[in-house]
Amino acid sequence: MEEQATKTFNELAKLGVVSVEGYLNNFYRILQKVKVDYCPLLESTSELVITLENGINLVINDLKQSVLENWKRLMVIGNGGSAAIAIHTLTDYANAGGLRTMDFMSPSLLTCMGNDYGFENVFAKPVEIWADNGDILFAISSSGKSSNILKACQAAREKGCLIYTFSGFDPGNPLRSLGRLNFYVPSTHYGFVELAHQTLIHCILDLFLLRKTQNWQ
Repeated sequence: MEEQATKTFNELAKLGVVSVEGYLNNFYRILQKVKVDYCPLLESTSELVITLENGINLVINDLKQSVLENWKRLMVIGNGGSAAIAIHTLTDYANAGGLRTMDFMSPSLLTCMGNDYGFENVFAKPVEIWADNGDILFAISSSGKSSNILKACQAAREKGCLIYTFSGFDPGNPLRSLGRLNFYVPSTHYGFVELAHQTLIHCILDLFLLRKTQNWQ
């Protein structure tokens, strides 16, 4: 616990954060630097950087066409703080968005999959069992290196799913190249990366609802 507290202190100290205003200003600057990588061919390692607005619009269009119109489903996965974001996302996108979601985050399912197939497969195995071609996966990992998230993306790829990833920390993290689109937060502070992921996912939903109420104009 002391180790985590020291790490947090050091990360914030490097940014010169000593007040509420400093914290919020740093977070705002990080949001402005979010990078979006578009990988049109999953087999390709080349990445094309696009604008954040275009990236969010692409996710909204896929949610509309795949989940809303073609009755596909949204899956969201993450560990720790990202797991909380995943559960929050599943609830909001189902309740407010009216979208079909699949919940792989329940304790009984997680412990079953972990016990029977190993923790690295707690998400990949459910994807293998239940996911269909055209379903959408949001994969959230601050480090972009969690083996269970990476394996789930590979399983989703094999099932023909549309994969959107949310990562941070090292700009060379492997999760950035595993999805149709990646939202990368350029920070090594867990708090900022997790807040940014939550903000981006809320932004996608809120603009989805706005356009839905305006008949997609």
